[in-house]
Amino acid sequence: MTEAATTDTDTPTMKAAILHKNGDPLTEEVLSLDDVPIPEPKEGEFLVKIHAASINPVDWKLMNGDIPGYKSGPTGSDLAGTIEKIGPNTTTTDLKVGDAVYGDSIATKGSFGEYCIVPATVASKKPSNISFAEAASLPLAGLTALQGLQNHGNFEKGQKVLIYGGSGGVGSLAIQMAKALGASEVYSTGSNVELIKGLGADVVVNYKEESLMDALKGKDFDLVFDTIGGLEHWQIAQASLKKGGRFITVVGDGGSLVSLIAKATWRKMLGSVGLGIPYAFFLTDTTYDGLGKDMAQMTEMVEGGKVKALLDERRFELTQEGLQDFIKASMSHRAKGKLILQVQKE
Repeated sequence: MTEAATTDTDTPTMKAAILHKNGDPLTEEVLSLDDVPIPEPKEGEFLVKIHAASINPVDWKLMNGDIPGYKSGPTGSDLAGTIEKIGPNTTTTDLKVGDAVYGDSIATKGSFGEYCIVPATVASKKPSNISFAEAASLPLAGLTALQGLQNHGNFEKGQKVLIYGGSGGVGSLAIQMAKALGASEVYSTGSNVELIKGLGADVVVNYKEESLMDALKGKDFDLVFDTIGGLEHWQIAQASLKKGGRFITVVGDGGSLVSLIAKATWRKMLGSVGLGIPYAFFLTDTTYDGLGKDMAQMTEMVEGGKVKALLDERRFELTQEGLQDFIKASMSHRAKGKLILQVQKE
């Protein structure tokens, strides 16, 4: 909640969460809140003043090295804020300084700070009927849900869908988007039955009270969307999908990255030659040409009242302690909705 500081040389600085090395992000030697220069946007980039940011498991998995490839630098991807500055010769956007935007900056990172560089291709005008906190919760989870249904699940109006994990960030949005796109029935799983039904699920199976296999076997789903992972969910899907139905997952069976990729490749191959169910393990694509269309479609759903964000009631401040609590809450897997880092008061 602080204003940008300046150094002795009058170079504007800001508070930002900086990764120093892979390891436990709850320790300051790995991740600390530092004063760093405010970056300058290049061609095709915006400098965005962050109002709110949300966290995804990929953020802390990159920090601790579970997902290899990122060892140091700014952290955080999902954001909502206002455009502070536009890079020179940036002509591929209708957005202007002062516009409220939301998006996923996983390519540049830095949403856990007061300012962040955001590629113009991933920033979209914030839905007019929601807060910055709600908007910050949507980009990665919303794109994952939408791309899962449409790009990988080949969803068609009138289909019957099962979504594992209806109260999670992706699952809660996938339920709403499936209904908005015209699903005939949406089944989901989870222990918070009333919450999930409130999102639009027609049937919710409480895994704490009954066997998922017994409840779902033979239901003839056109599409099963897995946001939980694990071998059991794959086995249940095989027993509950109709002939020609598809299974998509953002998690797989877990285990090592090599094991996950090997199993996904094998199952996909079997499905492609007719010896198994069509199977797709996918990661959200934040670089392809259709990203702007995806963001516009999500915005339309939100502004039309068909999709709403599910937020945890807690708010975390941009302090060292607040940052650690924010990440710890995500790592606990017990959040009731998306967790929000509130950088500016609304």
